[in-house]
Amino acid sequence: MLRISRALFIIVTAFVSHSAAQGQLLSMEQAVNSAIEKYPTIQAQRAALSAFQAGASVVKDNRLPNVRLHDQIDVGTANGLSGSYFSMGMIVPTSGGRRPENRMDLTSGNIALATADWEVYNFGRFKAEDQLANADIAIGQAGLAREEFLLRQAVVGTYLDVLWRGRILQIESQNLARADTVSKIINNLVGNGIRPGLDSSLASVELSRARLNYYEIDEGLRRSFLQLAMLTGRTVNELVIDTTFHEQVLLSPPLDLHVGAGHPLLRYQASLLSRQQTEVELIRKTALPRVSLMTAAWARGTSLDLDNNFGPLGPGFGYSRTNFLVGLAATVNLVDFRRVKSRMQVQRWKVKEADTKLDFERMKLENTLAASDSVMSIMRQALRELPTAIRSAESAYQQRLSLYNNGIENILGLTDAMQLLTKVEKQAVDIQRRAVELRLQRAYATSDFDEFFSFFRRP
Repeated sequence: MLRISRALFIIVTAFVSHSAAQGQLLSMEQAVNSAIEKYPTIQAQRAALSAFQAGASVVKDNRLPNVRLHDQIDVGTANGLSGSYFSMGMIVPTSGGRRPENRMDLTSGNIALATADWEVYNFGRFKAEDQLANADIAIGQAGLAREEFLLRQAVVGTYLDVLWRGRILQIESQNLARADTVSKIINNLVGNGIRPGLDSSLASVELSRARLNYYEIDEGLRRSFLQLAMLTGRTVNELVIDTTFHEQVLLSPPLDLHVGAGHPLLRYQASLLSRQQTEVELIRKTALPRVSLMTAAWARGTSLDLDNNFGPLGPGFGYSRTNFLVGLAATVNLVDFRRVKSRMQVQRWKVKEADTKLDFERMKLENTLAASDSVMSIMRQALRELPTAIRSAESAYQQRLSLYNNGIENILGLTDAMQLLTKVEKQAVDIQRRAVELRLQRAYATSDFDEFFSFFRRP
């Protein structure tokens, strides 16, 4: 059994030695960069940003002049009648003289038309549209930075989970080896009649419990590896993390960091607020008049003569008259001012909503930073106490084992000492984990990860 437990311990650490020799260790920063490069949500966010950038070109293209060319050749009747009507787009216009009777004689005609209209001035609406398009681009950029920030948090959290579970698995492996050693000693003593058979049963129970604990941690470690592989876009077989961890650095006071406006979460909320504020100006501009430059030129031919007599169809297919028209038009819809007033009221509430969300996000980050700083000193005291606790637990176990071998201690005292040692070792890992989490909270609140990554960088 001792040979098996040693093999299990080797499995926990084999990936480090094997990959270190080949230079294929994946550091925490490399894992983050790999995820940002390949993860689907980042790709989707980049596509969304490209769409915003393309939308700015669409806004500019919509301001180009409308230039239309039209030519038609017609054959039909020409019976005119006085009177006004709305065509509604369904009545075909006919130009011809008024006659006492309705005649079905055919006429030919040809008309060519070129028109252009260009909205040249609208009291700042174009500028407001440009500002809104730029605000959308800023949202896309801030959204990408926010997605990368949140993904970094997920990768770091999963990476740390793998690291801590690996350490706990190593402790369980050592505990399994101790339980195996104790079991062999007890079985030997029981076999020689020195110890009662109950001791052998209790040792077997302790050995089985150590195995079950090991299997449970091993299962969790494998799940964490799968999660990290998915985030970094690698297969589990090629995923090997760098277990470098400078524990002593945690004893040093942290750097003085603050929550800044450049934080990705604050930038995203600020860009949403800026977008809502920009739209207020655009809504106000939409009711103002629009000044347009309009031009038109057309040529026309007909088979009717000057007295509206029907002539041969052929001459009607040419052009006999030409005209042009240039004008400047100003258009305003007075009811739009009422509509704009209602829309402005709605938009102001949206601005208030975005402003409140920004303040709330800033408050959460500041509280996160304050909460981590408030317990940092206590956690450093706990870290300083760890070496003493581990040495004492190790010494107690060795003494109990020696006393048991000499027939002075019973099996319950020995198993208690072994369980206490394992508990203290796990507690040491848990305290280190909590200390690292506090530093990670500070990095999250300030978006400054350089100090945090330094705990895991190779010298």
